[in-house]
Amino acid sequence: TDRHYVLRRILRRAVRYGRTLGFREPFFHQLVDVLAETMGDVFPEIRARKKQVQEAIRAEEEAFNKTLDKGIEIFEHRAFVNAIIRAATKEGYIAGSASPFGFMADPKLENHESQTENIAFQKGDNFVELSLEEALAGKWRKLLSAVPQISGKHAFDLYDTYGFPLDLTELMARERGLTVDKEGFEKLMAEQRARARAAQKKEVISVSQIETTTPTTFVGYEKLEAEAKVIEVVSLKDKTAVVLDVSPFYAEMGGQVGDTGEFQQGKQRWRVTNTQKSGNTWLHFIEFNPGEEALPARGSEVTLRVDRARRHAIQRHHTVTHLLHWALHEVVSREAAQKGSYVGPEKLTFDFNSAPLTPQQIADIEKLVNARILENAAVSWTEVPYAEVKLRRDVMQFFGEKYGERVRVVQIGGRAGELDGYSMELCGGTHVRATGEIGLFRIVSESAVAAGVRRIEAVAGFEACKRVSEDWRLIKTLADKINAPVHDLEKRIESLLAHQKELEKQLKAARQREAASVAERLLERVQIIAGIPVLVHNAGRVEGDFLLAIQDSLKSRFQGVMVLGGAVNGAVSLIASVSPDFTARIQAGKIIQQIAPIVGGKGGGRPDHARGGGPEVTKLDEALARVKALLG
Repeated sequence: TDRHYVLRRILRRAVRYGRTLGFREPFFHQLVDVLAETMGDVFPEIRARKKQVQEAIRAEEEAFNKTLDKGIEIFEHRAFVNAIIRAATKEGYIAGSASPFGFMADPKLENHESQTENIAFQKGDNFVELSLEEALAGKWRKLLSAVPQISGKHAFDLYDTYGFPLDLTELMARERGLTVDKEGFEKLMAEQRARARAAQKKEVISVSQIETTTPTTFVGYEKLEAEAKVIEVVSLKDKTAVVLDVSPFYAEMGGQVGDTGEFQQGKQRWRVTNTQKSGNTWLHFIEFNPGEEALPARGSEVTLRVDRARRHAIQRHHTVTHLLHWALHEVVSREAAQKGSYVGPEKLTFDFNSAPLTPQQIADIEKLVNARILENAAVSWTEVPYAEVKLRRDVMQFFGEKYGERVRVVQIGGRAGELDGYSMELCGGTHVRATGEIGLFRIVSESAVAAGVRRIEAVAGFEACKRVSEDWRLIKTLADKINAPVHDLEKRIESLLAHQKELEKQLKAARQREAASVAERLLERVQIIAGIPVLVHNAGRVEGDFLLAIQDSLKSRFQGVMVLGGAVNGAVSLIASVSPDFTARIQAGKIIQQIAPIVGGKGGGRPDHARGGGPEVTKLDEALARVKALLG
């Protein structure tokens, strides 16, 4: 619904078209040079910011390319195939697969739960088998009279998991002659939005629900204690909130959490658990036990005290968030714009548009922020007409945010009230008075939260000290476990990893020798069934990789049908291979599709090679016995 979403849809459609032209690597960003040359006179910012535009497009291409192949596979193998199956069952066909015994119905296919390379349909004496390639080429039209439809669920899964916009799924469906259930898609989208709203839901109260419209005068920038008059006490579901004429409690907004603390009236105290804002009215949520405690009376006076230690922790995190924003511009790019933030007593998070940061960039940002903390520069704030700062590029503000006639500018460095600091932002939050109060800054993590949006999580003050202590204890514990001095820990770990790699190499070679030995013995157990050489073997407590090693060892020495099974750690592994001379009579994929359900699992693959498995270890011999029955 925003401009980024529209641009992303256009870009993703272009990337997908590129696949049809054989472009598997990012290519769209290369067109920026042509665009800058042809349109640069009209739009000079394209030339001025060409590198940033290229990097942004390339990052988006790379991100989408990672899911595009899987998304196309899901579309073709699941969404498309199941649309054909659903249409066929509506016209009276039974879906299943072909076997050496003829047609075999598959309930999972009829319920549209399976993923398969080949599908067989039967209605009376009419029998049709389609490969995936044949179905994609349009041969389903000879079978069906109606147009198949991609289900709303599949379209939603492609959007939700692989980033395929609905119009891209519709385009791919149209290319195959299908339609998409848009109504079903929109229903699932609405349900997802409802879940998201429920997960984010907060107690938001409008002034119209409160009898008073008297605004609360906030005095919390300058003091943490105050005397106030109770304007109203309101019940909000299972919570109780008090409205006051004056408050030092900061109400949650701008990413900063609300204050906690206490009210006092004589000997009576009430714990304030949260503070929120409704219009210009502050709602102080209090702990209250009906029948045991009295509520503060309307019109009475109370003494307010903000939780001082918690507020100071929040202020450290808020001011250092401004320093982090400034440092990002210095180290990464001036184009790294804030997309959201969280400021609490335990940590801060800062969301911004950028490519992933390198380890060196993260280290440089942390170092630069700590250098500014040590300078102990003054932090000040002043209110000015918005018109005075609206066009100033050195004063940070949210694009698209609606500001009032007067705004509050928080600046770090420079002279108070002069708007000459090195960091200046429009901000209504609470802050320290000097950067030295922050103490220490540590970046905990840097990760992706959305396409093109990164998130830094960091801590400051006592929380940063706590993190340093925890990290040091962890390092010391690791050093003790491997019996190495801390200063030699890195070398010791590198030595251990190299030794592990060598042991793994030796183990692999030993497993290959063991597999070759097993393969040699198996050649003596070949059976001829219906004119086909057959090897079926339970290899015992082995994993799938060992079965593959046996298969590879026999590849050049055995021509026929080979099915191997093994079970370890409560999981069955199955492997089937069929030599090219026999794939016309029996396919490896179909063998696995028939025997994997016996061990409670599933599988499939190509006509010459397939894998499967399941959790029912005790039924492995039964599954392998089924192979010989399938071959007659």
